[in-house]
Amino acid sequence: MLNADSVTSRYIPVEQAQEIAVAWNGVYPAMRRVLDAVIKAQRGAERCTVNLPRLERARRELGQLDRGTYRGCTRSPAAFSLSGSLSNVREVLEVTSVGTPELGDMYRLAALLADANVQCARRFAAEQEAARSA
Repeated sequence: MLNADSVTSRYIPVEQAQEIAVAWNGVYPAMRRVLDAVIKAQRGAERCTVNLPRLERARRELGQLDRGTYRGCTRSPAAFSLSGSLSNVREVLEVTSVGTPELGDMYRLAALLADANVQCARRFAAEQEAARSA
């Protein structure tokens, strides 16, 4: 279960981290169910219609993000990643049926993550510009 402390960083304020954590915890079980169902169906299908290894990776990484054990690369410490979470949520959205009850919540989470990614990039750029100017 994700908490605000694992999302908070010097670029993500506590309030925004809490909002992301609440949205994540509300929709993560549904995202997991969607991926489990699609992966199971595709394994049993005569011909796959999706990239199965990519969905399996997304399922694994979503679990790591939820547990706080995600590593963006082998040298980085385990932490929550906005960009990693956004890319994996997008993978789920690509295979989610329009009739899925939690679809709106999934899109809201994706929007929160996208906004946070943009804000972090802007804060980082401003910080870099200030360092160059000093």
